[in-house]
Amino acid sequence: MKKIIIAVTMLAGLGLNASALYFDGGLTGTTGPDYSGYKLNLRVGEGDFAFEPSLTTYKYDTALLANKTYRAYGLRGAWEKEKYTVGAEAGTTPEVNGYKNVYAGGDITFSLTPTSGGKTRLAGPGARSVSGGGQGITRIDVGASLKQTQHTQAATTIATAGKTSQTEASLFAGAKVLMLNLSASFTGYSYGSEDAEPQGFVPGLNFALQAKPRSSVTARVDLPSTLPMVTPFAGYTTTKYKGGSSALKTDSSSAILLGGYVDLSMVVANVTYQIFKYADNTDNFVSIGAGLKF
Repeated sequence: MKKIIIAVTMLAGLGLNASALYFDGGLTGTTGPDYSGYKLNLRVGEGDFAFEPSLTTYKYDTALLANKTYRAYGLRGAWEKEKYTVGAEAGTTPEVNGYKNVYAGGDITFSLTPTSGGKTRLAGPGARSVSGGGQGITRIDVGASLKQTQHTQAATTIATAGKTSQTEASLFAGAKVLMLNLSASFTGYSYGSEDAEPQGFVPGLNFALQAKPRSSVTARVDLPSTLPMVTPFAGYTTTKYKGGSSALKTDSSSAILLGGYVDLSMVVANVTYQIFKYADNTDNFVSIGAGLKF
């Protein structure tokens, strides 16, 4: 938090107009079987530029990950115009139990109907909640992203030493149709060296995995203005894994997401419930978050 305060102070010292600054931040906690984690994400912007620092933690109370807490630090910068958004990001998970990673990536999003309002995107890294409705198709956003991650595992009592290079490419789109906000994405993965088991987050899942995904498809629908002050939403994610067994049902997983959020101008809150099916197991994860924006 001290680093965030220092960064904002530096921006002010560079002569930025304080009245043009805006802030959007929140904290979300997730719990599930032998799992707990939270994500702190901030968004500070001025004019067309915004930067987004984040801290994500997760812990599995299992011997596989040695009951340790992992912390992932990230920073994304974005240049946002009416017709497009261009972003770049980088981050790292410092070494815990011999495992660490570092990543860098970029993304671009185009609004095919930019006159329908604002810089907020309906899909991709720049997506934020968009309320309201309209007649016909009033907004379409499309984009792509690319991310490179280096996973490193030192030799421990439960793992051998190695490195894995992971490339993650995504295509995404969002549309505002009548009273619905629709979004979907496809993510494909490729690997160079494959000597360490990757850890991290797969698009569409609210919790961290130790796995080697091959592809992931997500879809989501938000229903603004259907309930007083509350926007319900539902989503579905299917993921295929490299090296899995179809006989053991370990080559793919599916997840259903249900939830809702409240946006009271300066205060936002959300609750989600995710049902994750993998092999013959079904696990449930609950996430609760709240934030401020001004």
